[in-house]
Amino acid sequence: MSAAVSTTVNYGPQAVVAAKPILPTQRRPPAASTGEQRARGHAWSKEKAENLEKDLSKWFDDAVEYSTALSLRYGNKPDFYLRRMFTGGASMLKGREPSAYNAWAHNLAKEAKENADPGESVNLMDLKRDRADEYYELTAAQKRDLVEGFKDVRDSRSMGLRVNPRGRAQDVNTVCTKIEDMFVGLKCRAGVEGFYCIFKNNSEIRLRPRWYFTSPQLNRYLTGTIKKWDVEKIGAMGEAFSIAGCDLMAFLRNGKARADWLKGEIRDKVNGMLAKITGNTKAVMQYKSYDKEIVCHYGIELVGWTHDVFACPSSLPTTLEPLKILLDAIDNGACHFRRLDTKDLAERRRVLEAKVAEGAVPARKERHDKGKRRGPYRPRKKASRDEDEDREEDEEHGEEEEESGPRRKRRRVAVAEESGDDE
Repeated sequence: MSAAVSTTVNYGPQAVVAAKPILPTQRRPPAASTGEQRARGHAWSKEKAENLEKDLSKWFDDAVEYSTALSLRYGNKPDFYLRRMFTGGASMLKGREPSAYNAWAHNLAKEAKENADPGESVNLMDLKRDRADEYYELTAAQKRDLVEGFKDVRDSRSMGLRVNPRGRAQDVNTVCTKIEDMFVGLKCRAGVEGFYCIFKNNSEIRLRPRWYFTSPQLNRYLTGTIKKWDVEKIGAMGEAFSIAGCDLMAFLRNGKARADWLKGEIRDKVNGMLAKITGNTKAVMQYKSYDKEIVCHYGIELVGWTHDVFACPSSLPTTLEPLKILLDAIDNGACHFRRLDTKDLAERRRVLEAKVAEGAVPARKERHDKGKRRGPYRPRKKASRDEDEDREEDEEHGEEEEESGPRRKRRRVAVAEESGDDE
């Protein structure tokens, strides 16, 4: 990632406080209704929905007319006032804080529902009007208790575990519908595109991985651009990993794979700490020349290394426990880089110079063909093509060479002779 481009990645909390499960409401079984009663009920529901749609349409038309009147009065465009009237999904992002009166009304409605007969409906407005004296007689402490209890009910509704698969499926569909509506509204208001994918993390619910793209072309573009982009495969892999508990150590099959993952995490995090303290995003940790390339060059040192061997993580033994301890030390900050003061840095440089003078510092391994003559560098494909061309030329000019005598040896033959002499 270049320094000029800044990317923000947000992650959810590692743990969530579980609220009380949402238990289904225990109600008395209603009386059996006849087919005629059900038909009347369906007709009444249909008529009610049609009347509601007419009233909403009339209200919207009145709102458009009123926005035009506001535009003439204050000068802005009518759309400005329509956006002020319709919050565009803001009401779904945040809710009002519970009040003592709302908490008291909630308990009142709950009590009336429990004592009501099957099919009996109670008007909450009438109940609040008849029993208003009870609310005004509450003390401040009682009102605080009502508010705290009402907060627990809200938390249970938003984060409580659904106790049956049908309730979970309905909850997922409802939330996904809200998210998609908010995506569409955000796309219209702010001009953004995006997608999401959700999948289950347990086997108690029947839910296939669910994707949503704000534009169909976005999925086609990713399919043709990213190698092996397959929404079904990605969703299935994410679902399998989530069911395993999102724990790579449990998801990996054998000890070697787990050790390799731990080594990779250690390497990446050490390089990340080095890039952060030096300000150089291309800085890479050097273990063999640590004193020269890290301590003396950057004026820093690595403290808190817990493993018995100080080497590149890929060269460490595959024993899992020391690798886990080292990774935990890096995560909690016990293993970190710190800057050296002027006195300590001068002392470290003096010690390094003394080791270099004594020959105690390991030198870089020499090339195995040092001091030997080598032919000119030619790419492998080009060399093979030149050999084919030389072979064709030899076949074409074979008869001419017999008449004119031996021709001069080609360069590749001379190179071969030189390599043979060196051996």
